[in-house]
Amino acid sequence: MLNIIKFAAKLALQNPKVREGIKKVVVKSFKKAKPIVKKNIDVAKKTSNQESPFKNFKSFKKKYRENLKNYD
Repeated sequence: MLNIIKFAAKLALQNPKVREGIKKVVVKSFKKAKPIVKKNIDVAKKTSNQESPFKNFKSFKKKYRENLKNYD
């Protein structure tokens, strides 16, 4: 299955029109996802300063969810 996907990707990238279409989709997706990713990284940093994910992951997860809800 993975070989079929690789083959299709290679064929798509050889076609300039398809390549431009892929580029537009990727840029649009990145612009939409960038604020969400930034928010998650900020909350993860803040939470890791409060609670260590390596020592007690369950409490880290709980604190992360609280911080994510209260993110401004």
